[in-house]
Amino acid sequence: MISPLRYPGAKRQLVPVIEGLIAANIPPPRLLVEPFCGGATTTLRLLGAGVAEHGILADVDPLVAAFWKTAAFDSAWLLSAMRELKITVEEWDNWRAATPRSRRDRALKCLFLNRTTFSGILHGRAGPIGGRAQASQYKIDCRFGLDGLTRRINGVAELAATGRLLDVWQADWRTTLRRVSERFSSLAGDEVLIYLDPPYVDKALWLYEWSFQSREHSALASVLLEDMPYRWLLSYDDHAAVRDLYCGRSGQVTLHVSHRYTAAGSEKRTVKDELLVTNLPTIPSSDRYRVLDLQSTTNQAVLD
Repeated sequence: MISPLRYPGAKRQLVPVIEGLIAANIPPPRLLVEPFCGGATTTLRLLGAGVAEHGILADVDPLVAAFWKTAAFDSAWLLSAMRELKITVEEWDNWRAATPRSRRDRALKCLFLNRTTFSGILHGRAGPIGGRAQASQYKIDCRFGLDGLTRRINGVAELAATGRLLDVWQADWRTTLRRVSERFSSLAGDEVLIYLDPPYVDKALWLYEWSFQSREHSALASVLLEDMPYRWLLSYDDHAAVRDLYCGRSGQVTLHVSHRYTAAGSEKRTVKDELLVTNLPTIPSSDRYRVLDLQSTTNQAVLD
């Protein structure tokens, strides 16, 4: 399963690490929930591989949520509408200025801008691929291959049709967690895994329409470390503020992942490592990461 969306900080190369962590813990998750789904790379791959039985995607961005809802449950319309699009700078301007009211049109705007904008960035600080003059060897339509997008959207629709992808919510992370507790109260805490990939701390205002402020990062940490009844796994850019929030706190392990990614957001690209923070009870040894801190808690076992 490959995401139809290009997204800043996509976790495609991090998925094998996450899969290994999940596989080392019993029971496997019956429900995987991704409150900051964005490009949804992780959930799509884990559902496709059968690592989790069912999944729910959620995002506060109405364009992103509309896209996933439409790709999953209204794919025939989306594929037909996608093939009617004209991929030009003039159309890019039209979609950028548009304020669509229907879920279908929001989905189409998301897809168009994501596949035709620098690094897939949806909001107003990034321009069209190839620039306004289209003088680059990479033109505005170079990431809009219809056959590939069709295969990827059909893959999302298949996950929904087979009951693996249960739903898509337009909701913030607090609302998402509350809905999980309300609608899946029959599941035990170890049967639910919440995978969280919040907006980057560094360059968040450039990359995302719905970026966090520092108080939001702190509020999320408080909920995860104090009030979370479920298993959870959190991925972040390796930033001092994130280390301050999580490293050395009880009930979790912070992993420094050797995988490196390039985060777009300015003329100069920056390269940083990832942090994974989790309350999963078993952390297998791996050459892909190192443990930043070890906590001697009853719900934690680190395998050497």
